[in-house]
Amino acid sequence: MTKLKHKLLPSFLRLSLLALAIASCGSPEGQTGSEVGGEDRVLDSLTAVLKEDPENVTALVARADYYLRVKNFPYAKMDAQAAFTVDSSNHDVLRVLGDAHYVSNETRISRDAWQRCAELYPKDVECRLKLAELYQVVMEYARSSKVVDEVLAIDPNNPTAYFIKGINVRDEKGDTGVALAYIQKAIDLDPNYEVALDMAGVMHSAMGNPLALSYFERLATLRPDDFNVYYKVGMFHLGVKNWNSAIEAFTQATQLNPKDAESLYNLGYIHLELQLYTEARQFFTQSIEARAVNYRAHYARAYVFEKVGDLNAAQADYLKAIEYNPSHAPSKEGLGRVRAGIASFKK
Repeated sequence: MTKLKHKLLPSFLRLSLLALAIASCGSPEGQTGSEVGGEDRVLDSLTAVLKEDPENVTALVARADYYLRVKNFPYAKMDAQAAFTVDSSNHDVLRVLGDAHYVSNETRISRDAWQRCAELYPKDVECRLKLAELYQVVMEYARSSKVVDEVLAIDPNNPTAYFIKGINVRDEKGDTGVALAYIQKAIDLDPNYEVALDMAGVMHSAMGNPLALSYFERLATLRPDDFNVYYKVGMFHLGVKNWNSAIEAFTQATQLNPKDAESLYNLGYIHLELQLYTEARQFFTQSIEARAVNYRAHYARAYVFEKVGDLNAAQADYLKAIEYNPSHAPSKEGLGRVRAGIASFKK
């Protein structure tokens, strides 16, 4: 889901008590020890406020948001529900009530909360965007598009609305060209819109269009430490059999994440295509070490062993591939071949 900016309704007296705590809130991912300590202080501050004033809606909403960030979803729902009990017409209460239940896949409650929010706040776009994304996820594309059009009537330059509209067109009508036009409009409005850049790159990559690389390059400047970006660059080059560039991209991905089993597998596949069997086997082995339950890498390594005549090793890997995926026909065929070969040697 696209990350949407949350806004708090003005409440001067309450916000003056909570401003420092709320301002220090941030994503827990990649935090230093001092930042994690800051998050703890935020929770302590909010809890202290609620101890003195259990019906402080702003504090309940802020603490629910905190629990959402740290993925403590049951506690987030409890605070959101408590806030709703106090003020069932508050914008932020309705927004966080929807958020807290959405992450638990309780979409009916989320839908009702965001729908009420939209009805009570005719000029609000936040709850409408969340509602549009929810309808999209449950594949009610017509409803999603209707809500998106409401957003664009309020805010004609809302990039998230154009992005949702593009995905709706792609998934409902299969019109990639129109979908990409909407997604590009979102990027034009917000050049740092990471989700839109990612999707545009993936869609162009699926068509074998080199434009994909420009989107991934932009994404890499925004997320330089994200191995997935380089993996996607590698997948584009793999698709057009540009082996050297694919090797470079997948290698970058594994440097950022040595446990990237898919990039390691693809490096093995490329070297297998180049008939560099020793290197291919090494990469398939690394892929297995990165993710043990990995039938594709066992199958591929078995095939390499078969190609170089190590039938016993090939048999072991084919058996392991079948253990992990009993319906994998190529592994069964390979096992049959090497067993026939082993039997012929024994005669």
